[in-house]
Amino acid sequence: MLVNIKRKQKGFTLIEIMIALMLGLIVIGGALSIYISTIRGSTDVTNSARLNYDLDSAMQLMTNDIRRAGYWGGATVDSDARSNPFMSATANIQISNYTDDDAVTHTNGCIVYSYDSNGNNAIDENEYFGFRLDRGAIWTRSTVDVSGGDDPTNCTDGDNWNRIIDENKINIDSLSFTTNHKCLNVNVDTTCAVTALVAGDEAIEVRQINISITGQVIGDLNVDKTLTSFVKIRNNRIYTF
Repeated sequence: MLVNIKRKQKGFTLIEIMIALMLGLIVIGGALSIYISTIRGSTDVTNSARLNYDLDSAMQLMTNDIRRAGYWGGATVDSDARSNPFMSATANIQISNYTDDDAVTHTNGCIVYSYDSNGNNAIDENEYFGFRLDRGAIWTRSTVDVSGGDDPTNCTDGDNWNRIIDENKINIDSLSFTTNHKCLNVNVDTTCAVTALVAGDEAIEVRQINISITGQVIGDLNVDKTLTSFVKIRNNRIYTF
């Protein structure tokens, strides 16, 4: 005899559905968390690489150019180094504070100098160089209109200042230049303008410029970097006190 057994099919209960949904949300949340962390880590690496590249490039440019300060094409055999015009008062290395167009003063934020780039033994208007911090960017100077009244020692004079850092991507928080000169004939860590020298003394000044720069990535202030460099000027300053 055949017995027809009917079984009643049951679905999931509300509690089972809620538990399944909760477990699914936990899994999805974990996956999203891993994905976001991966993207964030990748972004930090990219921003850090960009900051490192830009700051390293700017520092390399400044150190290589400042190192040439005082070069004179007339420094040949039997020439008098004291006659070097690129070490005169207005052409010599000058470090000063700079107040930008936003009225922010950057202490020791500007350096100006000169060297004989074309080797013609004379100072031309396109042989006054410099770097300064201005509104979150590093600027470089290519020429000075001396005949038009511009002062080569003034970081504000002249329209030929150009950015070397894209301030839309990198913000330069600070840039400073300091000196560490040594006067060989008195053997002290100072400039040669000291009381130990008297009129007629010949002074040999070995010059070093210290550079410090700090920058951040725009939109990610957690990515920042500080670089320092010490530039030994190749050309010593020789003069009669």
